[in-house]
Amino acid sequence: MTDDDFLDVLRAAAAEFDPVPAGVVRDASAALALRTLDAELAELLESDAVVRGDDGPLLLAFESERVTVNLEISGDVVRGLVTGAEGEAVVETPRSRRSVPILDGWFTVTDVPSGLVRVRLTALDGTPVVTQWARS
Repeated sequence: MTDDDFLDVLRAAAAEFDPVPAGVVRDASAALALRTLDAELAELLESDAVVRGDDGPLLLAFESERVTVNLEISGDVVRGLVTGAEGEAVVETPRSRRSVPILDGWFTVTDVPSGLVRVRLTALDGTPVVTQWARS
C-alpha cells in the first residue's frame, strides 16, 4: 500500500465516521469571501432585464472608478467586454469560481450555474474590482 492509498483510506474513514458539519463549510466560504473585502465595487449602470423577456440574453453594464464591464449572460454562458483591467476574469457564483484570461478585452466562461453571478477583475493599477451580484 502506497502513502496515497493509505491517505485515501483515512479520508474515507473520516468522511464516514466524522464528516465535516455543513455549517463549517458555509462559514468557511463566508470567511473566504471576506479576503477581498477591500475590492472596489463596480456598480450596475444599465440592465435590459426588465425588457428582455425570457428568451434573449441578459445584458448588464457595470462601472467603477477604474474599470467598466459589459456582460452578456445567455443560458450557462457569461461573456464580458472589459476596459481598464488585465489578466484574468473570475466569474463567481455562490458555489463556484471560474477563472479565464482576458484576451483583447474579452472573456467567455461556459457551464456557469444559473442564479447569482458576479465578476472579479484586477484593474490596470492592481486594484481588485468586483461587480455587484446579478441574477442570471
